[in-house]
Amino acid sequence: MFSSFIARVVDFSHRFALMLVLFAALSSLGLGWYVMKNFKINTDINQLISADLDWRVREAAVEKGFPQKSDLLVVVVDGDTPDAAEAAAEALTLKLEAMPERFSQVVRPDKIPFFQKNGLLFLSKDELSTILDQMIQAQPILGILAADPNLRGFLGMISMMLQGVERGETDLKQLESPFNIIAATIEADLAGQDKPLAWQTMSSAQKPLPRDLRKLILTKPILDFTALQPGEAASAAIRATANDLQLTPEHGVRVRLTGPIALNDEEFASVSEGTGGAAILSLVLVLLILWLALRSFKIIIPILLTLITGLIATTAFALATIGSLNLISVAFAVMFIGIAVDFGIQFGVRYRDQHHLEPDHAKAMTRTAKLIGLPLAMAAGSTSLGFLAFIPTAYRGVSELGEIAGAGMIIAFILNITLLPALLAFFRPAAEPEAVGFAWAAPVDRFIQTNKRKIFLVSLCLAVIGGGIASQVRFDFDPLNLKDPNTESVSTLLDAMKDPDFNIYTIEILRPSLQAAQALASTLEKLPQVDHVLTLSSFVPEDQEHKLSMIDDTSEIFSSTLTAPPQIPLSDTEILTALQNIVVQLHAIPNQPASVTRLAKALETVAERNDPQLFAHLHHDLVSVMQAKLDSIKHALSAEPVTIDNISDDLRRDWVTANGQFLVQVYPKGNPRDHKTLIAFTDAVRQQAPDATGAPISIQESAHTITQAFIDAGIYALLTIALLSFAVLRRIRDVIILLAPLLLAGILTMATIVLIGLPLNFANIIAIPLLLSLGVSYAIYFVSYAREGKKNPMQSSMARAVLFSATTALVAFGSLALSSHPGTSSMGKLLMIALTYSLVCSFFLLSALLSD
Repeated sequence: MFSSFIARVVDFSHRFALMLVLFAALSSLGLGWYVMKNFKINTDINQLISADLDWRVREAAVEKGFPQKSDLLVVVVDGDTPDAAEAAAEALTLKLEAMPERFSQVVRPDKIPFFQKNGLLFLSKDELSTILDQMIQAQPILGILAADPNLRGFLGMISMMLQGVERGETDLKQLESPFNIIAATIEADLAGQDKPLAWQTMSSAQKPLPRDLRKLILTKPILDFTALQPGEAASAAIRATANDLQLTPEHGVRVRLTGPIALNDEEFASVSEGTGGAAILSLVLVLLILWLALRSFKIIIPILLTLITGLIATTAFALATIGSLNLISVAFAVMFIGIAVDFGIQFGVRYRDQHHLEPDHAKAMTRTAKLIGLPLAMAAGSTSLGFLAFIPTAYRGVSELGEIAGAGMIIAFILNITLLPALLAFFRPAAEPEAVGFAWAAPVDRFIQTNKRKIFLVSLCLAVIGGGIASQVRFDFDPLNLKDPNTESVSTLLDAMKDPDFNIYTIEILRPSLQAAQALASTLEKLPQVDHVLTLSSFVPEDQEHKLSMIDDTSEIFSSTLTAPPQIPLSDTEILTALQNIVVQLHAIPNQPASVTRLAKALETVAERNDPQLFAHLHHDLVSVMQAKLDSIKHALSAEPVTIDNISDDLRRDWVTANGQFLVQVYPKGNPRDHKTLIAFTDAVRQQAPDATGAPISIQESAHTITQAFIDAGIYALLTIALLSFAVLRRIRDVIILLAPLLLAGILTMATIVLIGLPLNFANIIAIPLLLSLGVSYAIYFVSYAREGKKNPMQSSMARAVLFSATTALVAFGSLALSSHPGTSSMGKLLMIALTYSLVCSFFLLSALLSD
């Protein structure tokens, strides 16, 4: 009855082809206009998983308590010298603070006033003693500059160094490095380049540490979640500003972006770039395969037009029912094309076969409908149920994908029994001169008939062995492994994480009081999996009395230096005189080392030019830098006793919420990117604090939520497909036969990815519903063929349709494996493996099960 109904629908579509095609064209235009006007992509990844889950609620509580810590765009400024890094970071910060339309927050963690004032108290006694000794040694020189803060004072500082050499108080070798550094700055200004004096390098005999050469700026950009890259405008503003300020490698500075916003934005761009070339290659190969399958553009073009019409209709349905696409549901387009083209190929190949037997176009169309109607409806229904099974899951990204793709399969089926026959009526492809099946496959049919028991046994052995291997499948829950390591944001993050204090894998816990937070911290610090724990109490330094005494002693020595009144600006004549005097003094040094000769030559050139603009540049690059150093010393020597009560708000707000909840931050011991280390760390902390949250917990819980969503949906889909199959086939044996190759293909797929070291992840797990949907479709065609009482399936037009349909899907999806994006590439690889096994199991195991 159902086949007859489909035949009547196809016949109607054929007879009223003009009306149907016009209606489809007008509808597509209208729906296309609707799509263009209402198309939206919500790129907020925080909305991909239900916010009602317990771990999401705890995560949201921390984010609400500390909104300044979420959605950050981190600017990493590296300089050739500490002073270059500091100057660049300060200049860039000032510019970004003046852009409230782009950034709601711009903060330099190392410039928080609390640490500028009390930072010395957090050093050990030995470290503090070393730093203070260096300050005291530099005091006489800094004092000259403080009393005369201009080029004359700076040159007087050099003169004092030379006088120390004359009196035997200073070894000339000790001045070689400072003189070379000063000369380098002057030479850069002479060449028209800005190169601020590397004061910290000049005044310290120690090589600067990597963290001394790096400054961080934490920005909170204004995001546009309707764009594919929500933070793109903010990132562009930072890069343009850095370029305007000449913060480039050529000027001794490198500015890079990382943090959650940059990571997500560059991943979206990487995915788009990675799939662009693959999409073009896929399209070319799909067209080639369609030609090999159908051998007629008069059939290929109607199939493609039907596919486009269905894609427009499905997109309109998605926007009308859900409102916007998300980063997962946007994949429905690829899935629709990869699966819906199967319906067109099945209809087109069967039509070719019938047109060979029946020259009359209309009768061949009706005969095709009677043959393909039921299996095509079952394939569409099963595929739709496979996707719709994801709707009840907590993984919102796939839930919406399931709703859209499920509806899309129904739309595709309706169009393939209405619009496609109407279009074929217009194009009227010629009758086939010979049979469409694979006559050469007769030996394959005989092999399956003769060896069916062996095929059963081999399949059973593969299922048992494969099941054991598949049980070892691992889910890679670290999202960093899905990102392109060559992108700036990822490479910068990995570089920054070499500093143990820059760790994104920390656990956060809220407690109602400081006492409770401290008690928990004490317990957690005893765990072997924990490196250290921070609370607000961590910012009360130890042994303050002794340290403050040391700082006060140094402050007294600097008292006159730090309070010296500024001098009246010099005239150009006074600057020239000072330059000439210092040059004479340099030339008077006996047995001049190269550094003295170099500095003298640079200063002589400045004097010869006698250029006021050059003098201004030198004042900025030589004097202003040292004035900033004096200011920082003044702040550092003003330290006062720190207690919990007088910790300033600029720091307190990062550790106490507005409603009085205290933060406990736990750092892991060992390499947190090792999944075993991270799991052990998370488990240990959660045993003591079940309400803990943070990146290690979120990524593991996300993995659990997603895998559970796919398990649940897989069970729902199998049950509903089995019920649908039983309702149509009416025999449990046929239902078991239908599902057996699908189950074997699933086991072999999981076993293979274990053997090749390809773990499941957030990207490639989406291949599972595709395996289910396409695998069931292929099986349905074989079962329907057998129920018609036909033999030798490998030689039939049905096998030809399934083979080319599967090949089309393999090309469409498998081309993703060529992407440079690790997540996309792993998805393509898993799809290729899954579809290959599904095809092989349908052709051999299913054919053996169906043979008498």
